[in-house]
Amino acid sequence: MPKRPGFLLILCLLVILTISTVASPVAVWSPQLIEWNRIIQELTDTEFTPKTGIDVQIYTIPWSGFEQTYLLSAASGNVPEIGITSLLSSADLGVRGVAVDLSLYGNDYQEIKDQMYPGCVRAFEYKDNNFGLPMQMLLYPLLYRSDVIQKLGIDVPKTWDELYIILPKLQASNRNFYTAFGFDEGQGDFLYVDASMFIWQNGGDWYNEELTASGLDSKESIAGFKAFTELFTRRQIPKTAESFVGFREGDLPLMLSSMWQYATIKTAMPELEGKWNLALVPGTKTSDGTINHASYVGGMSFTLFKDADRVDDAFVWLKWFLSPEIQGKMAQRVANEVPGTIFLPANLKALNEIPIPKEHVSVVLSQARTAKAPAYALLPESAAQRLINFAAYETVIEGKNAEESIRKAAKKMTLDLQQKQKDYVRFIEKL
Repeated sequence: MPKRPGFLLILCLLVILTISTVASPVAVWSPQLIEWNRIIQELTDTEFTPKTGIDVQIYTIPWSGFEQTYLLSAASGNVPEIGITSLLSSADLGVRGVAVDLSLYGNDYQEIKDQMYPGCVRAFEYKDNNFGLPMQMLLYPLLYRSDVIQKLGIDVPKTWDELYIILPKLQASNRNFYTAFGFDEGQGDFLYVDASMFIWQNGGDWYNEELTASGLDSKESIAGFKAFTELFTRRQIPKTAESFVGFREGDLPLMLSSMWQYATIKTAMPELEGKWNLALVPGTKTSDGTINHASYVGGMSFTLFKDADRVDDAFVWLKWFLSPEIQGKMAQRVANEVPGTIFLPANLKALNEIPIPKEHVSVVLSQARTAKAPAYALLPESAAQRLINFAAYETVIEGKNAEESIRKAAKKMTLDLQQKQKDYVRFIEKL
């Protein structure tokens, strides 16, 4: 009888531990569409958990302010195992000492990384640390009305020089070309997408190679920024436009557009079936005669939080979700169950599984291989974006000199970056 209380105590502890384990699955916080999160949860419940025994719960968090949500959760110690965030936010969390350096997983991490689109990976890297992996990507290809350009007797431009040649013919017929984003309300916040494409194609970048100062004042960046702004100031493409209406009516038969818009056109404009197509963004000829088709790539990324309870289990799930098989299934289910949206896999091997025409898949693959994300350099992503946006606004809307505007942005960027280097010194020393 004296041993009975001890037995009961051990039994109670075992029950408590069992309940605790069951009640604490690997937590994934996601600001993505609720429908997407449902699909991820269903794939996990049917294809991951039964094979691994690892329970995973996807929690939807508000899109508005989700990056601040992660910072606050880290400060309070209430973190998920995995957070889905913007591309540059993973590195920012990592530098602050919050995110796991995924390169510590060695060959397993390298195996995943080698299957990702290459231009995006630099967004996660800082001082030989790798703080994230892409979940999916967002590209901005060229959409064109094949029926309209055929009627006009023009070809789809492969370079910007070719576009400049056909623009007068387009404009003479009251038609035009349009960029992915214009200067009207709601689009002006994304001018950096188009501007960066020109900067990168001309050999420039947001920062210098050491990530210690702005690179926007290099001769290459200035040349790219001038080429971008001259589309509006010299070549008379519209500063604002209803791009969907213009594409439907044929007034904008050539336009850069996100793959989200591509999905919407497929769903909302069935009358255009067979009358439009997809092409690689126009490129810039380099000194060796090749064409640089670099363009902006956006998307969301995965971050693993250091202070979470089940980090290793979370990495197992991450490796599973980023496999070609699951990325392909995710793309197919999103297309079938959430009309008007598209999931572009981060895994290049899975891009062939997107349920779109094969010729469009070929374009997406080509653009994914040449697309780039900005490097991480301590400065908040939104701060760098605003500086580029404002330089474009000054030049195109206020009529100021393009070189002066981008040099002013570069100077402010460098000053802000130097301040961040001081603010972050206590973090950087720990890397």
